[in-house]
Amino acid sequence: MSYALQYILPSDKPGVEKQAIMKTLEEIQQIALDMSLRFEDPQSVKLQIKRITFAQKQLRAIKKELNATLRDINQQTSQSKADSIFSGGLDIFGERKWAGKVRIATRRAIARKKQAAQQPYLELKDAIDDFILEGDRLKLMAEEYLLSNQR
Repeated sequence: MSYALQYILPSDKPGVEKQAIMKTLEEIQQIALDMSLRFEDPQSVKLQIKRITFAQKQLRAIKKELNATLRDINQQTSQSKADSIFSGGLDIFGERKWAGKVRIATRRAIARKKQAAQQPYLELKDAIDDFILEGDRLKLMAEEYLLSNQR
């Protein structure tokens, strides 16, 4: 009996670094291919557990890189000023209502841009979490096998 992981991530978002994201996705999928389990003999199952654990460590390292990228995106968008010169000018000339509307529209545009920039990275993080959980499930199955085949 053999168990392997499969996950396909649809990430055709315009305006993102597609090559870097696709490279990371390929790397994640390659690591996930190493996370398989075959019940042959106890010694090979122990080795497979070690391989799965190593793959999970690699996935966690990639996830840390993705978190750093997300922090950079957050920092870039927080440095964007929601107050434009135009809304400041409206404030000066007594058009506070319009100035507020301009600021709100600007903040919403920045939030949409931030969400669009983050989305592919969040999808990759979700895929990594799924693979790590599947690795835990495979390791539990392997432990059960080892316990039932103890001599």
